Amino acid sequence: MSMTIAATASVSAGGDDPILFRGPFEETVPQMAALGYRAAELHIYDSDQIDRKQLYLILEENQVVLTSIGTGSAYEKDGICLGSADPGKRAAAIRRLTGHMVTASPYHGIVIIGLIAGRFSDCGQDGEAFKRNLTESLKLCVKEAEVHDVTLGFEVMNRFESDYGTTIREALELLRVVGSNRLKLHLDTVHLNIEEDDIGKAIESAGGAICHVHVADNNRWYPGHAHYNFAETLAALSRVGYNGALALEITNDPDTETAAKNSLSYLNAILETLSY
Repeated sequence: MSMTIAATASVSAGGDDPILFRGPFEETVPQMAALGYRAAELHIYDSDQIDRKQLYLILEENQVVLTSIGTGSAYEKDGICLGSADPGKRAAAIRRLTGHMVTASPYHGIVIIGLIAGRFSDCGQDGEAFKRNLTESLKLCVKEAEVHDVTLGFEVMNRFESDYGTTIREALELLRVVGSNRLKLHLDTVHLNIEEDDIGKAIESAGGAICHVHVADNNRWYPGHAHYNFAETLAALSRVGYNGALALEITNDPDTETAAKNSLSYLNAILETLSY
């Protein structure tokens, strides 16, 4: 099997949000399909507020599979997170993630845990308390993931957006403590570019623990626009047997169609040079 290139879409994205397609899914899914995409990562605020049957129908009609769900807007809009000092906010975050698991379930997809993990500031800057809360919340989440047959992807985010799990090495330790194969690593080339000394070696150290990958050039434009070394990253992913999605968490610059077309052609050209 080979890696799948997935487009990102959101109903509510705006401004500089790294989302390729913006607008109602009944409009964006056909758009991405027309440009050659057969996989999608959907960023959803609250899965319990959407018509899941209608969403599945839209995906099926356009022959697009749901690879993953982005969940960060819950933290940005509601301030709920897994590491919060407030038990109510932790419970709300778990409920929100469980709703996304229900949505992803028919596709055995990835539910991303990025911003919704929270920051030390959500626990009064008490880093150790935050880590304990996050770990216990994740242990509850993986039980739900088992029920719904999905995988949770803990996003390794850079130090400017996260306080914990900012490197592959640190995030692997979190996975070890939680102790479930339902929780794996979600990587992002922009974060890797900031935090890892040797990206290829870091990916190889994670091996089979990687479940999902966001790709964007170093400035969040489409792959191939700037100077990130995608050949190195994709080769390392190939060596560890990764056959999941490469989801385009990119801005829609200079416009959606250009970014979508250039991403697909550039990444496919690299993937064709790799053997699986």
